[in-house]
Amino acid sequence: MRFSILPVLALTGTFTSVLSAPTPEPLAIERRATTQAAVIQSLITTVVPSLSAINATAHTVTPASAPAALALAEAAAKTEITAVVSAFSASTAQLKALKGKRDTTEIATRQATVPLGVLLGELVADVLAAVDALLNSLGLGPASGLLAPLGPALSALLLALEVVVDDLLLAVETLVNDLLTGLAAGLILAK
Repeated sequence: MRFSILPVLALTGTFTSVLSAPTPEPLAIERRATTQAAVIQSLITTVVPSLSAINATAHTVTPASAPAALALAEAAAKTEITAVVSAFSASTAQLKALKGKRDTTEIATRQATVPLGVLLGELVADVLAAVDALLNSLGLGPASGLLAPLGPALSALLLALEVVVDDLLLAVETLVNDLLTGLAAGLILAK
């Protein structure tokens, strides 16, 4: 059996470069994400009654219902959509205010929280279910006017969460760069 020093040097170079390279503070990323998760959880708690009311209203009428019933359903849905949009705007402002701030809660509390991606998926699914119910019950014409402010409000909310993705990508980029640097050093030393 031949023993080659190349794998040993590559592994050693990778290991030392990963340990010695400056990396972003992982706890800051986690803390910011859990704080943002708390804001999104609060938003879901605030928005779910309005979305449920939209669904209940939407199930009482069909596009073939009497014009008076459609007008009442449209007015009720408009009130609830306005409440949802204002909740989205308030949460967006909270998320923008959180950028760069640290969460000082205990580790056990942070680990017990639901991941941000799961919360966002739940929120988007609830909103889409309400939108679908409105479209099916009121028809495209009346519902599209009601739903117009909902899209920009949801977009602004998701853009406020961009910092989480940016921090995560920075950590991954640093890790990959350090790994490749260590591999290159190992290959150069092996020659």
